Amino acid sequence: MIELPLRLGPLCADGYNISRSGIRWLIQPGQYCRANQIFAYCNISLEPTGIRMSGPPPFAEEMELQVAFAARAAGRILGGAGAERGGYLSIRSVDVWDAGAVIAYIEAEAEPDVDLERLRLLMLAGRRMTGLADVHTGLLPGWHGRTRGWWCDEGEMPVSLLSLGICDATGVVIGEQCAFVEMFEAATAPTQMVFVPDHPLAPATPVLLDQLERKPAQFQAIATDMHRFLSDSTLAPTADDWMVSGALLSVLQRSPIQDSYSLLTPSGTVRTEPADAVLLSLSSEPQSILRHKSLGYHVQILRHHQAAAGPVFRAWLGSAFETVKRSIDDIHSDYLRLLDAMQAATGARALVINRMSTSGYEDISSYSLFDAPMSGTLSSIAAKELNLMLHDIAEHRDLVIIDVDAIAADLGGAEHLPDGIHQSGPIQAALRVEILHALEDLRPKMQLK
Repeated sequence: MIELPLRLGPLCADGYNISRSGIRWLIQPGQYCRANQIFAYCNISLEPTGIRMSGPPPFAEEMELQVAFAARAAGRILGGAGAERGGYLSIRSVDVWDAGAVIAYIEAEAEPDVDLERLRLLMLAGRRMTGLADVHTGLLPGWHGRTRGWWCDEGEMPVSLLSLGICDATGVVIGEQCAFVEMFEAATAPTQMVFVPDHPLAPATPVLLDQLERKPAQFQAIATDMHRFLSDSTLAPTADDWMVSGALLSVLQRSPIQDSYSLLTPSGTVRTEPADAVLLSLSSEPQSILRHKSLGYHVQILRHHQAAAGPVFRAWLGSAFETVKRSIDDIHSDYLRLLDAMQAATGARALVINRMSTSGYEDISSYSLFDAPMSGTLSSIAAKELNLMLHDIAEHRDLVIIDVDAIAADLGGAEHLPDGIHQSGPIQAALRVEILHALEDLRPKMQLK
């Protein structure tokens, strides 16, 4: 057993100095940690050096910037003297980033070919829904319209995954601490995870297609229509009405599939292209969707998010939109259009989490009483048909199926996926493995870029 210092290591931003807060701990002193387990973090900020740089500043929209730390080997972690600072100095960035600074010590077994003193860094960035949604404690705190985490060593370029699912994708990607730490621990290869939540707009394929194809003038027409309804309503809009309306406009005006990203790395700032892979979930596809009667765009707002809106916003949904039924063939067609549009816009590969096709609680002895098509009545039949649809698409498009149906059947759906959407920890761990395998297949293509 040896005791070694754990040093920050290099981190650079072209044209900026990096400042950091005091260290905030996620473990108790002397706690044993696994290799690559996050044990502490700090907030950081970028301070201009005076060198004139072309283009917009990096992270201009991301008001949350943090770095989380993990050791490269298992061992007991002991705090470094003075690293904590405490009080507001563990929130504000007041210390210059020093690659040689010791923030902790580790008692570990010596391992060959492992630089035990050099910490692994998980970079975290959050784009808030509003600048007022600030929370000062925790990993990626506050209300964000997009969060991301990335990790890489000197000279490495991460493969990027954009998560655009609902609950069946959320926990798998962001994990229990909502900061990608499980993905970080599972994958040592350079990787970036990007997460866009399903509020207030769920990522059904018609919604994603609209975002990809929408022009600035079309967005302005949407904003004008929404403002007119809220202003002319006989009811006075509540704070909830304005809050949800603003959040919806924030989501409608951009296409997350086309986002590019700034990265801090040990050797400087890197600007990357849009995500190499996009994670979708088949559970995001409703059998009916709202379409604006005059402007033609789609919205899919989950029921509990509609309940959080005010009465005027809900009245707008009821009067300005019509309900459009979607058959399996319609969903199939929408998927083909989206995959082709993604390929043309960014070249991203699609990963799709399929549906759990049986609940484990079914007691139907005869299907003769159900009208055709039974998928319109029975969710288990709809799930089976949608899963088959995915397999048909995968034969002709670059699509990877993340098979939660098979994983749940193997582990036990009644125990680990009781409602067909919300998974247990073991299922999420298995899904992470499948997703990371799919990303590994992309790394040779990345090297050719």
